[in-house]
Amino acid sequence: MSQALPPPIWSRRTTTARPPVSEEAIVEAALRVLDDDGLDAVTMRAVAERMGVSAPTIYWHVENKDGLLDRLYDRLCSEVPLPSRGTWQHRLQALAASIRSVFAAHRDSARIAVGRFPLGPHGLQVTEAALAALADAGLDIEDTAHAAHLFFSYVTSFCYQETILPAATPTGNRAASLALVEHYLSSLPPNDFPHLTRCAQALSRPGLDRRFTFGLNRLIRGLTPP
Repeated sequence: MSQALPPPIWSRRTTTARPPVSEEAIVEAALRVLDDDGLDAVTMRAVAERMGVSAPTIYWHVENKDGLLDRLYDRLCSEVPLPSRGTWQHRLQALAASIRSVFAAHRDSARIAVGRFPLGPHGLQVTEAALAALADAGLDIEDTAHAAHLFFSYVTSFCYQETILPAATPTGNRAASLALVEHYLSSLPPNDFPHLTRCAQALSRPGLDRRFTFGLNRLIRGLTPP
């Protein structure tokens, strides 16, 4: 990076009497709680317990849970490789695949990203990479911004949906859940639901890589200027 970034607009405390733990260590502890127990378990108290410190120690660095999640989101963005070569289409495809891989590696992480603008230094670089690719597509400023929102919304929402079972099962197994959906759709009256019954197997097929690529490629195709 050519020059230092201004501080993120997260609220922060200003005091000379900070406890002997770093903000980075707090975020790493939060990431471990996320991976082990999921997003609902990520609380200020849980992070403090994971670090072996008191909750007020955490509050010296992070004002509340939203501030913690902002920092945790940026930590996740730090794992996203930034594409530097190829056509704008290939760079967007590579960026989408990288984001999806990071979300898949960390439990519930896509939930953090839903509706949250990445304002940390790593998140800004991810957004910059997407905007650069879209600018190379020949879009004007307004369309570039709309296209970036569309791109990140698709990737994030798809990754979030991957974590949700389409139907409840006693074991919480995705394959069993999909089989239940297929069985139900196939049992519908074909005269009333000819297309649902015809597509029952395809709609409930396990493995979402092809579906992700299908949607992404068509999104990118739609962004190509005439």
